[in-house]
Amino acid sequence: MIDIITVFYVIAVIMLLSFIGEAVSRKILLPSMILLIALGIICGPVLQIFDYDSLKGMVSIIAPLTIAFIGFESGLKMGFYEIIEQSRRAVILSVLGFLITFAVVSLFLHFIFSLEWSYAFLLSSAWSGVNTATVESVCNYLRLKERTRATLIISSLVDDAIVIVVTLMILNYIRLEEVSLSEGITAISSNFCISIFVGVILGFVWMNLLYLSRKIEYTYTFTLAALLLVYSLTESLGGTGGIASFLFGVVLGNSSSLASALKLKLKRDELTRLSDLIEHFHSELTFIIRSFFFTFIGLIYMFTGMNELILGLGVSLLLHFSRFITVGVGTIGSPLRNDFPAIGVIVGKGVAAAAMSTLPLAYNLPNATIYTSIALNVILFTNVISILLPLALRRKSSSNLKFSS
Repeated sequence: MIDIITVFYVIAVIMLLSFIGEAVSRKILLPSMILLIALGIICGPVLQIFDYDSLKGMVSIIAPLTIAFIGFESGLKMGFYEIIEQSRRAVILSVLGFLITFAVVSLFLHFIFSLEWSYAFLLSSAWSGVNTATVESVCNYLRLKERTRATLIISSLVDDAIVIVVTLMILNYIRLEEVSLSEGITAISSNFCISIFVGVILGFVWMNLLYLSRKIEYTYTFTLAALLLVYSLTESLGGTGGIASFLFGVVLGNSSSLASALKLKLKRDELTRLSDLIEHFHSELTFIIRSFFFTFIGLIYMFTGMNELILGLGVSLLLHFSRFITVGVGTIGSPLRNDFPAIGVIVGKGVAAAAMSTLPLAYNLPNATIYTSIALNVILFTNVISILLPLALRRKSSSNLKFSS
């Protein structure tokens, strides 16, 4: 049972840490993400200001909120036709990246650290995606083309779906010791179909409801309730809430152009005003949620030994190596090739990896505590390296990257 005073205390401190991290990052031109992780480690495992068990209990609430809010914000900021244009390349990057990372990390865990194949597959699957929060943070720091940003965000959302579904399939195999290929294909197809259906259909329904209630106050509060409904309904039906939230945001963010294309009897200027209003309020709330996530990475980090630390670092370096291979192959013949160095360094793991990595602990599998410790090391190292590598590249005169202030 989580003490409510502790919850309020944690929320207040994280808000202060978020403000401090953001202010300092603007002064030293360093993304706030890495500072929030560092501040979390100082206040958590170093100073032990918070009770670890209480923090761990709050992760189950913060994780889905982070996915829902960041996915929705990403959708609001993207143009509809741009998404259609970039979706094919994004899916290629996601599938190719998952397969390459899955293979490389599985071989490493099995042959170097002697893990059973099933557990090597389980952990490598959980770490084979790229986190949307990390993509957003790095893209905001780097002056990348909007085409590149759109592709990366779509790809990261697809990553979450693949990681969750495949990891759960492997878990079922470990627990039941059998799963057929047809069941796996059906599960993945069903997951995507449910996510797309709920996100798009409820997006159009809500677009019309917002238009009808446009003169009523508290429009964003009304939409926030809808977002939580979209996420929870999708998850309940067996889909991925992050993808549904993203598509829900895409529909609302492009309501004006969609209404015109479908010849709906809705005033475009009114729809544009509503979209701008929602995006303004949601961006501030998402800042708090995103800050919660990165600070929590630091707060719940626990040092359990040098072996787990070295393994986490080794896996993180392999993940970056796999990412460079993926981007090198996946951007052949694409304009995205011009942003290859930037895309190749974004490997940070997030809430999907954390949630999937705790499955052994949830089901009392052998060595579950060690697996969870390694997972947190991987999440920490990949996020830190995803920031440090661009800083190193910036110092090279031959680098084509341009960084924002």
